[in-house]
Amino acid sequence: MTKRSNVVSSNQSGIHKDLEQIVKKHLSHPYKKPYREFSEDIFHQVDEIQKKVNKPIILDSGCGTGESSFNLVKIYPDNLIIGIDKSEKRLDKLIKDKTVYHEDNLILVRADIVDIWRLTKKTNWNIKKHYLLYPNPWPKKDQLKRRWQGHPIFPEMVGLSDQIELRTNWQIYAEEFKFALDIVTNKKTSIDNVDIKDFISPFEKKYYESGHELYRVVLN
Repeated sequence: MTKRSNVVSSNQSGIHKDLEQIVKKHLSHPYKKPYREFSEDIFHQVDEIQKKVNKPIILDSGCGTGESSFNLVKIYPDNLIIGIDKSEKRLDKLIKDKTVYHEDNLILVRADIVDIWRLTKKTNWNIKKHYLLYPNPWPKKDQLKRRWQGHPIFPEMVGLSDQIELRTNWQIYAEEFKFALDIVTNKKTSIDNVDIKDFISPFEKKYYESGHELYRVVLN
């Protein structure tokens, strides 16, 4: 039996009061932290593979064990799925001594997501859709800058694809993400509940079976 997950607890009751100021600051001052050398090496490996496969990309950032990426292969059989996660433990079944797993229309990468996003933006990959499935909520009020919408990389990340889908089990995270997207894109995004037909990731299954509300933010 799957262990039940606790509902996200926070000392924050709504969209963070500093979020708008932070997003606008990051729009005006692009993120310039140097890449890690090993990130560039990993990226070039993946870039060579995607050039050979030559299909539109579905990006799965924070793919965990890779199960969500395998599920996306079934949903998008005519695309190349690229899953990225920095955790050694989560991807160790598929990536042991290496940093990249490749099979048919699937690439799994163990790497720093922020570095890969920035290198991807420079290379102009054809990313059809970008999924961010159940990222760590960092729910404490003073942890805003650890959430994607409060991170300096956010504007660059948004520029990777015209289609973005975030899923989360914390309503405030969804509301903040939508709020930040609206600032960066000047487009209207939607927020609704996830319509569960088939679980797309282990976290989605765990949260659903624990009785959590699941939220989806979509930019099309």
